[in-house]
Amino acid sequence: PTGQVLSLENMQQIVKWAFERKLFILADEVYQDNVYAEGMKFHSF
Repeated sequence: PTGQVLSLENMQQIVKWAFERKLFILADEVYQDNVYAEGMKFHSF
């Protein structure tokens, strides 16, 4: 894990970037329940 939680806006930008280039996104979300930063929320790709 990178120790980072992407914001919903960041994730949407990544999805748009990948879509425009016809790329797949593979997301390992095994740590989805380990979000401890205040004010941060897990968003799935």
